[in-house]
Amino acid sequence: MGCKKNIIKLLLVVFNVIAVIIGLALLGIGAYSKYEYGDILAISESSFTSIPAMLMIIGVLVFVLGFLGCFGSFRENRVCLIIYTILLVLVLMGEIVAIIISLIYKGKISESVKEGLEEKIGEYIEGDEEAIDIVDKIQETLECCGLEGQDSYTNNTKWIAAHNKTTVPASCCKKSEDAENAAKTCNAADGFTDGCYDKVYNTLADNAGLVIGITLGFIVIQIIGVCLGCVFCQRIARDGYKEV
Repeated sequence: MGCKKNIIKLLLVVFNVIAVIIGLALLGIGAYSKYEYGDILAISESSFTSIPAMLMIIGVLVFVLGFLGCFGSFRENRVCLIIYTILLVLVLMGEIVAIIISLIYKGKISESVKEGLEEKIGEYIEGDEEAIDIVDKIQETLECCGLEGQDSYTNNTKWIAAHNKTTVPASCCKKSEDAENAAKTCNAADGFTDGCYDKVYNTLADNAGLVIGITLGFIVIQIIGVCLGCVFCQRIARDGYKEV
């Protein structure tokens, strides 16, 4: 009986050490995603704009629960392990709800991206500084131009009046050291021809799929953790548990 208890204890400790490492990794991935794709996410009102925040929140929760589980396992503290198991179940339920909501709203990414990007490009042409910064970064990062191509600028009367029909924003062209690309515009013939809509949509959809996949993986792992926690609590109850 003691041997089985020690094996369960070891498995629970190993499980939670891995959880701590994964929690830190998710926190880092979320922070990096926020830094790298913040401008892309800013153009959409979709629920998936919170992907980096979701990753960081899950990372912190997994990290804290991993520490709590390790402490309870090492000390064989039944109270601590009960709290750990209850919190793990609550996180598990929250993740299931998040996946259901994400799947429901995944189909709305396309509409949200198109409306958001179209609005930002309109504000860009009007001269809104925040929109200029966001759209420029998207066009430079994804190597695209306009909503579905250069027509967003070359066929826009306000843009033509302020510049001319043969130019697009400098962010629509590859960076170089010449004076033309250092200006606010560049020749349309030298610019990117792909529109930003498809590229932004694919980026958000891919990241949404990644988060859903990661969460599903955690659900499976957490179910194992809940089972180990419950079994270990029963073993400690039989033998008499240690106080902290």
